[in-house]
Amino acid sequence: MNFTTANQFEYIEGQLRSSHAALFERFAMENDRAVREGQPALDLAYGPGLRQTMDLFRTPGRRKAAVSYFHAGYWQSRDKSGFRFLASALAADGFDVALINYPLSPQMSVSNIVVAASASLTKLAALTDNAPLLLIGHSAGAHIAVELGMQPRADCTVAGIISISGVFNLAPLIGTSVNEKLALNAATARAASPLHRVVSGAPRALFAVGSLETQAFRDQTAKISAAWVAAGNDSNQITVSNADHFSILTELSNENGILRTAIRDFTK
Repeated sequence: MNFTTANQFEYIEGQLRSSHAALFERFAMENDRAVREGQPALDLAYGPGLRQTMDLFRTPGRRKAAVSYFHAGYWQSRDKSGFRFLASALAADGFDVALINYPLSPQMSVSNIVVAASASLTKLAALTDNAPLLLIGHSAGAHIAVELGMQPRADCTVAGIISISGVFNLAPLIGTSVNEKLALNAATARAASPLHRVVSGAPRALFAVGSLETQAFRDQTAKISAAWVAAGNDSNQITVSNADHFSILTELSNENGILRTAIRDFTK
C-alpha cells in the first residue's frame, strides 16, 4: 500500500534523519556501559504479560524521586533495552529509574496498552518505598505518560510528567503506515487521544519537542500544553534547538542538557 498523504510525511518520513543510524550505534554502546556500571535489576515483572517488565536502576545517592520511562515506537515497536543509557544520567542525579516495556499492537489496542502499562506504576511505587513518581515518555511513550498521569490513583503519587515529542491526538495517524498495526478508526482514535480530555488537577507537566521535528509534532506539543493550562494545570513548554525526534534524547543524558536540567529543577 502506498501512503502519499501529508500526514505520512509529517508523522513518518519527515521525522527520519540520516544521522539516526550513527546515533543509535552510540546509544547501543552507552546502553552496554549503563548495565555494566549500574548493575540494574533487569526484566522485573509488573504484570502477567510477556512485555509487562521493567529494568530498575538505583541511584547511588540520596533518592529524590523515582522515574518511570516509557519508550518510543508508535505503540508497536522498540524496547526498553534501547534506552538504558538514559537511566545512568538520571540515577546520577538522584533518581531511581525504571525503564518500562509495555504490550504492543497489533496484539493490543492503544487504549488497552495504557491499561496494561498502568500496573508498572503500582510496582515501581512498591519497589521504591512509595517515592513520588516522575513519568517521562518519548513519542508514543509520552502519550502513555500523559494518560497515566491523568489517572486518579491511590497506589502511588505522580509528582510530574515530562513529555518528549509526543502524540496526543491520534486522528492524524489514520491513513498512515503506522495504522496498519494500530487499526485506528475515527472513534477509537478519539477515544485514545488525551488531548480531548485533559483533566483539572493533573500533575505539573513539561512538554518538549525538537526544533527540527515536523510541524505536526511541534503542533501536537503546543496543543497539549495549551490544553493543560486551559484545564487549570501547571505546564511549561520547551522547544529544543537543533534537536530532531531522537537526538532530543541526548538532552536527558548530557550533563548540561536542557531536559536533564529541567528534571533536576522539577524536584527542587
